[in-house]
Amino acid sequence: MSQMVPLFKKELIESWRNFKFAAIVIVFAIIGILSPFTALILPDILGMVMDDSGVTVEIPESTSLDSYMQFFSNMNQMGLVIFVIVFGSILTHEFTRNTLVNLVTKGLKRTYVIVVKASFLMLVWTVGYVISALVAYAYTIYYWDEPVDHLVLAFSMTWLYGLFIISLILLASTLFTNSFIAVLFSVVAVVIVMLMAGIHPDIAEYLPQYLIGNNVGLLAGEIAAGDVVWPMAITAAVSLVFILLAVIRFKKVPMN
Repeated sequence: MSQMVPLFKKELIESWRNFKFAAIVIVFAIIGILSPFTALILPDILGMVMDDSGVTVEIPESTSLDSYMQFFSNMNQMGLVIFVIVFGSILTHEFTRNTLVNLVTKGLKRTYVIVVKASFLMLVWTVGYVISALVAYAYTIYYWDEPVDHLVLAFSMTWLYGLFIISLILLASTLFTNSFIAVLFSVVAVVIVMLMAGIHPDIAEYLPQYLIGNNVGLLAGEIAAGDVVWPMAITAAVSLVFILLAVIRFKKVPMN
């Protein structure tokens, strides 16, 4: 523990100096603000477009469900992508700059490196995501004041998927120690494989990808709360396994 605290402080200081932590918080807060606002004005925009084109279509008023649909769409796609781009090099840049060599040779346990990196990424993701979700919720209640069922669970699904992505980043980083591009492609490749496997309905409901594809379905009552128990449990288990594999692999990585 005495080694982990200074290492964690190092991550916090670096992320403050390079503005990465703040950037995530700001971007995620913007997502939280824009999602309800976009849902609010979208019917008016569509109405103007239809009027200009001479097409008469009755466009229904937006609802709180539309707001949350916008939020999950933005967060599950843009938010996660930005997070991976900003923090995907959290371990590879240590190798390219050889900043871990002195620490490891002086007795720093390699397990602590992965644990601290994982804890720090989880902190950043959680803080940014909670702020975004609370902002989106506040604006949605302000505009519509329409309660929905299982909202906390729906928010938790994307949060847990983010932890899965973090574990994947760390595992890929221990396999491709000097290439952020390789780490990025690894994450994309795994997501694509899950999307392809998810075409089969018997497999889809057990994949992590199920979590970010059914947030709105849960809110709309299209799926039951019990339907997400298994994918959430599997995602949590796989994330833990990936972290353990990253620790094992990192112990075998040569330090130049």
